[in-house]
Parts: sequence; structure tokens; C-alpha cells
Amino acid sequence: MLSINSKGLDLIDKEELNNYINAKKYVQTLTEEEVKNLCFEVKDLYEDVLKEFEINFPKNINYDN
Repeated sequence: MLSINSKGLDLIDKEELNNYINAKKYVQTLTEEEVKNLCFEVKDLYEDVLKEFEINFPKNINYDN
């Protein structure tokens, strides 16, 4: 979430940045093989989410009606 301070709008989502920093620190502790496995797990999860999205929002929906 973006925050507004006395200088205006912060363009960096502080929570997301914190999550990124923590994830980076964690990944740096992994072996190369563990990183590869993690990448495959994320890819598989992403594909499952994409399939679910396509089921719920098929491409053949006519939005003109």
C-alpha cells in the first residue's frame, strides 16, 4: 500500500519492499539446487493460478452484452 507523508506520496510500498528484502535474505541462504526447486514450485503454483483464472474468466466471454 502506498502511503502519504508530509513530503507527498511515497512511491514505494513499504510492506512489499520489506517482504522483498526478507525473501532476498532467505534465498541467499539456499543452495543453487534449492533455488532451482523453489523456482519450479513457484512456476507450478503460477500455472495453477493461471488455469484457475482461465476457468473463472474464460476468454470467450462477450463483454459487449
